[in-house]
Amino acid sequence: MDFRFSPEDEKLREEAIEFTRREWDAKGMGDGQGIYYALSWDHENHELESMMNGFEKKLVDKGWWTMHWPTEYGGRGAGIETQMAYREAMVYAGAPATLGGGLVAPVLMVHGTDEQKEYFLPRIANADISYISQGFSEPDSGSDLASMQTRAVRDGDDYVINGQKIWSTYKAEFIHILVRTDPEQPKHRGITYLLARLKDEDGNYLPGIKVNAIPDALGRHRWDEVFFEDWRVPSNNIIGEENRGWYAAMTTLSFERSNIEGPAMLIRVMEDFIEYAKNVRQHGESPLDNPVVRHQIANLRLEIEAMRMLSYRVGWMQSQGEIPVREASMTKFWGDEITQKVYRYFSHVLGEYGLVLPTTELPLKLPVGGFLNSNAVSTIGISIAGGTTEVQKNIIAQRGLGLPR
Repeated sequence: MDFRFSPEDEKLREEAIEFTRREWDAKGMGDGQGIYYALSWDHENHELESMMNGFEKKLVDKGWWTMHWPTEYGGRGAGIETQMAYREAMVYAGAPATLGGGLVAPVLMVHGTDEQKEYFLPRIANADISYISQGFSEPDSGSDLASMQTRAVRDGDDYVINGQKIWSTYKAEFIHILVRTDPEQPKHRGITYLLARLKDEDGNYLPGIKVNAIPDALGRHRWDEVFFEDWRVPSNNIIGEENRGWYAAMTTLSFERSNIEGPAMLIRVMEDFIEYAKNVRQHGESPLDNPVVRHQIANLRLEIEAMRMLSYRVGWMQSQGEIPVREASMTKFWGDEITQKVYRYFSHVLGEYGLVLPTTELPLKLPVGGFLNSNAVSTIGISIAGGTTEVQKNIIAQRGLGLPR
């Protein structure tokens, strides 16, 4: 197992960092790693959205936006190692985006119709469509996603859909959504995967769609919930086969998903905090004058490095054609734990400034674009979203240690 990158990948890393520093300017909106939280803090920040899409267009011109796509779809077929080297460097440098296509492009490549591929893939590749809303989770179907109940009934050439989705943002033009088309089958079956319009060409929600804002623990509009009432979707919007949508939706294993962005971001956050602590005085002293603080920062840095090595391991296994089921759960579980610890501890060290929110005007500039403090609260949810800590532990226990259910 060799975690060293090739000379070509190391050169790409250096170029990616230089490119980001030259081409990306956050204009004070979530400087540094705060850019990853600025949009969720200000859900309707259209200026920032436009700036980020402009950066995505630069990645398109550079040939990086779809480097991970197969050559038959216009990509470069970049290997897992190259993807990891690139993404880690870009995130560390503060880039607001790295690779395009998300979950939808790879699913379309495998299960999409020719018509779907011809329409969506070029637009995704050009960053004309950079975000498609996700309609997976429901109020009673989170970690047990296959228990979802949003119902789709065939009516001629349409599906008539009724139900609710939650914990995403539903402001995109399109949505990829799982619906139950046969409630008599076992829960992983009888599910159909659709790619459909949420809005018309004027930007208005289609009939039968209602979206409500959901505030987070800080009172900010961070998520949405969407209700469907007799929402009609053409039946040719199916991805894959009717009643086999679960299997189509799981088609993402061949694309890089090691969570390498997590440790890269935390390393940058730590450096940002240390630089701040060197130049600030609280009661006449720097926080770094306290040996306990220095030792704790050193411990956190070691834990971040362990998180990074777990991500490298997942990427290495994927490059060897292996499916890292338990290892992916390890990166998720450990990454959530360390991310929460970093933000909470740094917020604690800030003292009274640890209670400050990004909207507060101060005579000094806080680290991480002012989002360090709010993240100490908002990251509580990451050990629930995307599969709870308890679910990850069960996977590790059963598939890693061979323990009984």
